[in-house]
Amino acid sequence: MRPQDDPVLVWGWPEAHICLGQHQSAMAELESGHGLTVVRRPLGGGGVWIDRSQACLVLVAPRGFFPVRTADWYGHALAPLLDVYADMGWPVRRVGQDVWLHQRKLAGSGAATIGDAGLVGSSFLLDFPYDAFAAAVAAPSPGFRDWLREALRSQMTSWAEQGSVPDPAWLSLHFRRAAATRFGWRWEQALLRDDERAAREAWREDVVSDEMLPVRRRVRDGIKLRAGCFLVERQFGADTVRVLTRDGQLERIAVSACPQLPESALAQAGVSPEALAATLACWMSPDEAARRAQQVLETACFNDGSDDHD
Repeated sequence: MRPQDDPVLVWGWPEAHICLGQHQSAMAELESGHGLTVVRRPLGGGGVWIDRSQACLVLVAPRGFFPVRTADWYGHALAPLLDVYADMGWPVRRVGQDVWLHQRKLAGSGAATIGDAGLVGSSFLLDFPYDAFAAAVAAPSPGFRDWLREALRSQMTSWAEQGSVPDPAWLSLHFRRAAATRFGWRWEQALLRDDERAAREAWREDVVSDEMLPVRRRVRDGIKLRAGCFLVERQFGADTVRVLTRDGQLERIAVSACPQLPESALAQAGVSPEALAATLACWMSPDEAARRAQQVLETACFNDGSDDHD
């Protein structure tokens, strides 16, 4: 793509598959025998479920189309998507790379630069198979999988949960109208040519095989549910510690050696060892409280340090 070229929007309804980031190990992230197609993209980020209940869209444009700061790309490129929801009367808002509705994630996105082009990809999430996705993710215990299923439902939402799922042609039309209003575009629809389809497959040459990757999870001993939300379970000898963090807070905890401990015991506590130990001392001795506080902090993930722009 050259500086004077027109932007291109790739739009489609994909077959069901799990898409992993370029450094993710399928052996570490997924259950064996899940029976799903797994694709590893030559870009970063975590694993996502993609299927025909999503209208996926990727905007590819010369770098000059996007703002100078990469952090501003999302607000610029996702504006038509938000306009479609706003026209429905939904109080959506963008939170970083995500689109939220009623404090739950409605859409995610990612960005990349390839040659002289920039791209931003997202989707209209019409429905989501929470149970099927949770069943496919590698889980160290049944409790971890239960928490994962519950956390997905509490942190995400879809079009089907808000109203009737739209017809694909209707959705395409409204998105194109919104983008035309935002950017002054005139649309020309086309299918990929044979040479473009062949070029599209070239990405496979850049993907490292699973056998060449270390067998470890992107989030150590856990999974990222959305930006700022992580579920992790870790062993300390015979003891298991499971922690769900959300936006810097310890939302839910479980310590196998302390079944009397309420799961929300640390939800309002500070995240320093001293603050956690002081709260835990309500259910155990001070020495044990200090030890368990350290284990909770070693387990909890507050930020995986990743950047979903590549």
